[in-house]
Amino acid sequence: MTAPEQRKGRARLRDQRRPDLDSLYCINTDGSRNMLQVAEVKGRWTTRKYLFYAALIVVYLAMPWITIGGRPAVLVDIPGRAAYLFGASFTNQDFHLFFFVLMGLGLGLFVVTSLFGRVWCGFACPQTVFMEGVFRPLERLIEGRRLARIRRNEKGGPDKIWRKALKHAVYIVLCWNLAIAFMCYFIPTREMLHLVPFFAGNTTALVWSLFWTGLLYFDYSWFREQTCLIICPYGRLQATLVDYDTIIIGYDPQRGEPRSKGVDTGGDCIDCRRCVDVCPTGIDIRNGLQLECIGCTNCIDACDEIMDKVGKPRGLIRFDSSRGFETGRSRLLRPRFFIYGVVLLGLLALFVVRAAERKTFDVTVLRTTGLPFTIEAGSIRNLYTLQLENKADRSAVYFVAPAAGALAGHPGVEFIVPQPRVELPAMGGAPLTAFVIMPRASYTGAVEFAFTVRDSAGGESADVTVRFRGP
Repeated sequence: MTAPEQRKGRARLRDQRRPDLDSLYCINTDGSRNMLQVAEVKGRWTTRKYLFYAALIVVYLAMPWITIGGRPAVLVDIPGRAAYLFGASFTNQDFHLFFFVLMGLGLGLFVVTSLFGRVWCGFACPQTVFMEGVFRPLERLIEGRRLARIRRNEKGGPDKIWRKALKHAVYIVLCWNLAIAFMCYFIPTREMLHLVPFFAGNTTALVWSLFWTGLLYFDYSWFREQTCLIICPYGRLQATLVDYDTIIIGYDPQRGEPRSKGVDTGGDCIDCRRCVDVCPTGIDIRNGLQLECIGCTNCIDACDEIMDKVGKPRGLIRFDSSRGFETGRSRLLRPRFFIYGVVLLGLLALFVVRAAERKTFDVTVLRTTGLPFTIEAGSIRNLYTLQLENKADRSAVYFVAPAAGALAGHPGVEFIVPQPRVELPAMGGAPLTAFVIMPRASYTGAVEFAFTVRDSAGGESADVTVRFRGP
């Protein structure tokens, strides 16, 4: 593209609609989609961000391949109703612990947001990491820089068609691989290697791989920033989480206003709109903090680059609090931070206590079918079904017997446990039956007693309370 064409292109873009506070820039006034063409940017924050993206992508993709104690570091086995997390194994009986994890993550996000705004969205959210760290660079590699993409899209022709076709073909292949990588959190990697690419004998995995491939392709090829603006609720929560002292990305109006095209007149802002061109959600940061801002720092590096060119100090757009932009002073630690911290520590303590009390096996009483008791030859017989679950990632042997002193005040009671010794595989379970027979003359009313289940390896034991019933 020649220099005059570039100048004409920039002039045409300046005459287009500008972002405002009353509408989404990615939606045209007639309701159609305005596909944002995000300009490339370089700078200190961009370099740090891409290094962080690369590290997170490695973590996201490699986690299912890492093994601890012969098990994946992270695996959610839905058919087996089990989960493995960094060497620890959990079953569906431990699901209540997930509540503490979710609450802790939520409060942790509240603390981070109250301190540093939406730094999670701009630096760690998988949507942003893969969009800005993988798909957007591929688009620039295939279709060129921003002005070249806009000019080619307006002109059309074979050059546009083959580039678009190549880009979307690359996107589909990449989305399929990402779908497989995501499914490895639910299907062990060694098993997945035998399933791809045709998933022979596993239609369920095939359907899910196609579903996630289609969803990821739709998201990263077309929906893009609208995932953050429309679907994700976090941006709407931002208004309740940030305050006057939260560190956010903002524009310093005291330095920048009044805007002027000249370097020596007005404020430092020369209204070049470079901060708008590089924004992945299409906002003008000079309009103030907006829910569409994901804290990606593109506008900071873009503005610093312009300030360097016009000989002005950096920091017209920067990380600071609303108080800092107005008074020049910020207050990082404040009551809200300590309140969140106390609640977070309380949840952590509850989680540690509950996790410490967690046993390696679990016993529950199942309701038996039919009558709760039968009477035969002057005796009352109760049938009990106990469900024994091995929650450890190793096989174990258990012994089942009446608890010491069970029904001691009722003479003539007979306990029958057909299978007193039970061997269960790792994360396995089995139902056990037990009979209790009491002479009718000894029965004085419903009474509770317990069965004891003992792990032969660790010596851990648990009592399960049942009720003996009669007429």
